Amino acid sequence: MPTAGTRVARRKRAIDRCDSRASKETTVNPASPAAQQIETRLRHRYEEIWSDIRRELGKHDEQRYRDLVQGAGDPEDDATANLLVDLNLSEVDRDVEELRAVQGALGRLRRGEYGRCQNCGQQISPARLEALPHAALCIDCQTRAEQSRVSTQSL
Repeated sequence: MPTAGTRVARRKRAIDRCDSRASKETTVNPASPAAQQIETRLRHRYEEIWSDIRRELGKHDEQRYRDLVQGAGDPEDDATANLLVDLNLSEVDRDVEELRAVQGALGRLRRGEYGRCQNCGQQISPARLEALPHAALCIDCQTRAEQSRVSTQSL
């Protein structure tokens, strides 16, 4: 069974392989057919996210929760209703965060900055952009940001 150190080393090698593939130019000329394809894909994702947000907000409107709470009058039902509202809002928050990321990617595409890490300026690997077209950070910077966020949350 691999140790934690072995898993970390394997992940680092995988990241290095991705970064070596990123050496080819991945910024996109805003007028190119590739940019138009990317823009279409990003705009499609934008519409999907908006649809998800509208569906989530419509699915769990305030009246529905009020009916649930008033119907039983039980404190446990109140807690359940509050939990459902919180879960719904968490989903919407994640969708809004992704919506902002897509908007940012569309802006970078228009400015000719799409495909460059917003932190270090290096190229973002084509595989990463294919998997996550609105990625703003390369794998190394994203990993560091996530590690920093985790260590900050644990304080």
